[in-house]
Amino acid sequence: MFRGFWGLKIEPGKTYSQTVDASFRLSNAALGLELKDKKRTSVVLTIDNMNFVLCSLTPGSIEQQSLDICLTEGEDITFETVGDNEVFLTGNFLSPEEDSDEDSDDDVDLSSLSPEQIQELIDQGLIDPESLLDEDDSEDEDYDSEDAIEDDRIQEITEKDESDLEEDEKEEEEEEKPKPEPVAEVKIKKQAKKAEKRKAAEEAAAAAKEAEAASAKKAKKEQRKEKSDKKSLNLQGGVVAEIKKEGTGNGVKKGARVGMHYIGKLTNGKVFDQNTKGKPLWFRLGAGEVIKGWDVGVAGMKKGGERRLTIPAAMAYGKRGAPPDIPPNATLIFDVRLVDFK
Repeated sequence: MFRGFWGLKIEPGKTYSQTVDASFRLSNAALGLELKDKKRTSVVLTIDNMNFVLCSLTPGSIEQQSLDICLTEGEDITFETVGDNEVFLTGNFLSPEEDSDEDSDDDVDLSSLSPEQIQELIDQGLIDPESLLDEDDSEDEDYDSEDAIEDDRIQEITEKDESDLEEDEKEEEEEEKPKPEPVAEVKIKKQAKKAEKRKAAEEAAAAAKEAEAASAKKAKKEQRKEKSDKKSLNLQGGVVAEIKKEGTGNGVKKGARVGMHYIGKLTNGKVFDQNTKGKPLWFRLGAGEVIKGWDVGVAGMKKGGERRLTIPAAMAYGKRGAPPDIPPNATLIFDVRLVDFK
């Protein structure tokens, strides 16, 4: 019967020593609410100058451990922890009746122990050898001739049963042994497996080759389509107009006012001018309001159409260029789009 609650809070780096004044049972160890780190903390109990690790607690893995340890009145004990987290020990005080019950539980059933275990208990002074002799004598007194006859019968039956059991085990082993397959059949099976593997490898190689051929065919088709979509026109003065997008409606003619979005670049890719959003650049086509390459390259474009104009220096800014952005004798590249025309 429990007499009351027992508990102890162990803080890191501190020891708690006492002489037990009332027997108690230690039933649980748990980590505190606030954890300083996630490393393991071990609970150590010292009795008679001997250290015993009761449990090890790890945050996120094992945060409490059930125990069943009885500490009796008069024992000198010390609790401490190894680690940085605080630990709470809990249990209950024991009534005198429970102490006596525990003493009675110390009786050992010798019939369940081996001779080596019994000898070890004798060496430790926990068993009196003479008491064992007394028990043997009392058992011998109850043994009579009828028991001896019965023992002979039991031994005879046991020996017979053992011989029958051995024969049954031999028969079962013979039945369980796999019968060897004929050599010819084994060779045929191996050859069949090899043929299956070879066939599977050939099929995989053929499928990969077919997929590769299909991919190459598709790439060629896309290249042809791309070439057909892009038409190049060789125009007056060496201007080359690559049509990227055809546009809709009628083509623009000389004298019309056209609105253009554009990006102007040198052959090295450097952008020197651009107008890609908002209000387009308006000029009258063929009136000399822009460089000659534009008058030639924009003619015939449709609304929404896009071209890349490659304009030699003679059709652009000539030998002088347009410093500082356009050097002398510079070939210019314009990506142009016809926004609208009137």
